[in-house]
Amino acid sequence: MYRRPLLFLLFFTFLTSISYSQKITISANHSDAKFYLLNDVDNTPLAELGTGVVEYKLEKDSRNRIMVTKTGYEPVVKEYPKSIKWDKAQTVTLDNRLIEITTEPYDAEIYVDGRMVGTKQINLVVGKGRFLNVEVKKPGFAPESKTYYNSPDRETPPIKDYFELKDRQVRLEVLPADGNVAVNGVNVGKGNQDVRVPLGDCVTVNVNKEGFVEYTKVFCNKPDTDPEPPIRESARLEDRLVKITSQPDDAVIEIGGKRVGVGSYDLKVPKNACVEVRISKDGYIRYVKNYCNQANMQEPPATDFIEMAVDEAYTSSVSSDLANVRITVPVDSAYSAEEAWRILSSIVTRYFDILETVDFNTGYLTTSWQVENFQSSVIRTRVIVSSGGNSDQLAYSVKLISQEAYLDGQNPVTVKDDEKFEDWERILKRYEGLIQEIQARIQ
Repeated sequence: MYRRPLLFLLFFTFLTSISYSQKITISANHSDAKFYLLNDVDNTPLAELGTGVVEYKLEKDSRNRIMVTKTGYEPVVKEYPKSIKWDKAQTVTLDNRLIEITTEPYDAEIYVDGRMVGTKQINLVVGKGRFLNVEVKKPGFAPESKTYYNSPDRETPPIKDYFELKDRQVRLEVLPADGNVAVNGVNVGKGNQDVRVPLGDCVTVNVNKEGFVEYTKVFCNKPDTDPEPPIRESARLEDRLVKITSQPDDAVIEIGGKRVGVGSYDLKVPKNACVEVRISKDGYIRYVKNYCNQANMQEPPATDFIEMAVDEAYTSSVSSDLANVRITVPVDSAYSAEEAWRILSSIVTRYFDILETVDFNTGYLTTSWQVENFQSSVIRTRVIVSSGGNSDQLAYSVKLISQEAYLDGQNPVTVKDDEKFEDWERILKRYEGLIQEIQARIQ
């Protein structure tokens, strides 16, 4: 009667012992993967269980948390509560790659697919069949980037990777915005640019636009010898450039009285300034123009072709070394003083209508100024005769004065404006034979 309850108790005890002694075999897809038993409340390892394949007896009052790890892979944590009946064979797959990324400088920002995720050091997980782009940036440094793939047909990701920002970067802010930028002579585009300056090297940056003076700057990344490049640099094209060419092509170009070119010249007009340019050539009307780079003024042209007009004063005259020079004319002894004076006076009056001063006793004669007006200038001419030579021989000094005053198109010139006239090394053709005739008649 008491044997049945006893048998039932023995059977229950047997079943209970079986349930408490349940064991599972856990394997990984990598033979060198390691297994660790973890704390129930965090990932603190309690014990290393083995490598590749482990057999583990499930504990009753534990979550039985197992972590499987392999260098270069994201760890996998599995839980095997004893309350669940598990297949004896369990497989854990490590598929996601793990890359430890560190940077220098330490405060460089790390971006993953365009999102900032940290600085100094991160652990990057690349899922199976996926790829991620990592970029490391810091103001003033050229960024570095790399793409990591987790695919069998791609390069295996490294376990660790180190980004060191060595090259500097200058943010070039260009004005006008369509200025052309060249780095070491190579065109890189228009407008604002990021200029890379390699470690231990220098780069030359040029910004240009037609009608502006070129901007040039050298940036060096030589920490031992040079100051570090700026993070930002303003490249403002403010001074204007006018490419001047003339016709004829051998005309002299002057600025401030100084000769700067012949036929062509690249004129620089500083901001808020004006520059006067004069172009001249014998036989042509002198050209004068002001180029201004000021607000509320017409901006200078990028190019200016100057076709000079023929100077009628030049074509109406001849070059002469007799102009503005005292010429001594000895009188032939065959002539008396009165005869010589009469001949000389008659010659002068054929060329000049009005005699201003006539004095035989002192041998002094002057004519009034005779004026010729031309498009570009006013020419005035007169003759002064005075006694000359020594006491033993009668002689006269004759001076043919030829002077020119330029017209500026604004202020008129009269014959009395002495300060505007300068000696002219030419003689109007109508007076060309005057001195020669006097020499021929009385000498």
